[in-house]
Parts: sequence; structure tokens; C-alpha cells
Amino acid sequence: MNRIWLRSVRHATLVSVVIFNFVLVGCGLPEEGRFVALPASELPDALTATTSTSTTTSVPSETESTTTTVTEVLYDSVEFYFVSANRVVRSERRIVSPATPTQVLDTLFAGLDSNAQTAGLRSALPRGLTATIEVRRGVARVVSTAPFLSELEPLDQRLAIAQIVLTLTRRPGIGQVLFVVDDVEIQVPRGAGDLTAKGATVTYDDYLSVLSNRD
Repeated sequence: MNRIWLRSVRHATLVSVVIFNFVLVGCGLPEEGRFVALPASELPDALTATTSTSTTTSVPSETESTTTTVTEVLYDSVEFYFVSANRVVRSERRIVSPATPTQVLDTLFAGLDSNAQTAGLRSALPRGLTATIEVRRGVARVVSTAPFLSELEPLDQRLAIAQIVLTLTRRPGIGQVLFVVDDVEIQVPRGAGDLTAKGATVTYDDYLSVLSNRD
């Protein structure tokens, strides 16, 4: 009976050893100094799952081109007339093109620039004087309101009118000037001091007598 029990024990031990070795081989543990690769079907899902790595490359968009537009400012050289020693002299000034009659008249009424002041010139036109201008068929109508130039001394009246007439008639398309105050066409003094008839126009030549010889 002891032999039968001993044989049973040996048989159970042998079976246990075989099962243990089978487990070791199945788990991929080394056998006789070698690694045994397990079939993919026997590996855990966590080990066989494929890891996908995506790399995103940011491609810069097309560079926007910035265009800087440089506007060239054009100027016209305009003849303005001012006073020196009770005579009228020419003084050139550059103003933004196109130099319209309105722009020219407004610039004349605005007074002297630094160059003209340095040259010792003055304007007989009173400060704050305003007027509008309309050109038709070569005639420039200068329209203003009272007192216009009536408060000036007679000599300065002539010089002031001469400044306006000489400046305007040097512009293209203007040959004559007519003065209107409070909707009435007025008389104006010519260079020699005589008055025009009401509604009569004056020209460049009417003021040659007050024009400086150096002009």
C-alpha cells in the first residue's frame, strides 16, 4: 500500500512539473538560455495594439504683400504781386496743383509767405478780406461784400486793386477782372488813379504805371 501511495505521489509530482514547464514555455521565459517568442495571437491586446503617431506640419499661408502707395504732390509756380515802396512787384510762390483761380485768390488774400517777408514786401490788402471768383469767357468776377477796400487810403486802394488784377490776369484763361460788391458792379481805381465806369473791367495793362521796373 505504501508503494501504491508513493507511486501516486510521484505521478502527481511529475504532472505538476510538466504543467509548470508548459506554463513557463507559454509565457516566453528563457529555456536553456534562449528567449522564446510567443505567437501574436497569444499576446495581450495592450501589447499588440498598434500605436499611430501623426505629425502635423503647419504650412504658413502665402505671405500677403503690403503695397505702400506714395502720392506725389505736384505744385504750380504762381506769380503773386505785393507792394514794395509804393510800387507793385512780382513774387513767385509754389502752391498745390492745380492752381485754380479760387486757390490763387485765397492765397493772395492770406498774405505774405516767409520769402516775401524777408524781401521786405508788404500787402495792401486788409487782413480778413474774403471774396469769391467766377471766370466766364476770360473775365474774372471778384465778388465780395462791403466795405471791401473802401476803408483804405486812396493809394493803398490802387495798390490793392493792382495786386488782385495783376495776379489774376497772369493766370491762364483770365484777361479781364470785374469787381462786384453786395451784388453791385463797382468802380475801381486804375493804376494812374482814375476811376473806371461802373461795371467796366480792368486789365493787366491798366496797372503798368504802378508796376515796379524790376518786375
